[in-house]
Amino acid sequence: MSERSHKTGPKPPTLRMNLWVLVALLALLALTVGSAHLELGPFNVIVSLAIAIAKALLVMTFFMRLNTDSPLLRIVAACGFAWLSVLIALAIADLLTRT
Repeated sequence: MSERSHKTGPKPPTLRMNLWVLVALLALLALTVGSAHLELGPFNVIVSLAIAIAKALLVMTFFMRLNTDSPLLRIVAACGFAWLSVLIALAIADLLTRT
């Protein structure tokens, strides 16, 4: 098995792609701020979590280079993300069932 180096690894994203991801993250940030000022009742948490998940997926895909890296690393990252989702779901379930 050969060792990976900078020369043999995945090619870094272009400046154009980084700028598009930056624009998307800033748009999601504006959406987060905008949704905080809306009175959505119990859906505020759901909307905020959906936006946070979208931001996390963008960061994982482009800045962690999971779209061009080995499949094993993608599986490990997906398992970590799934575990985090389970923990968030359990925390929300605990919060919603309290009287």
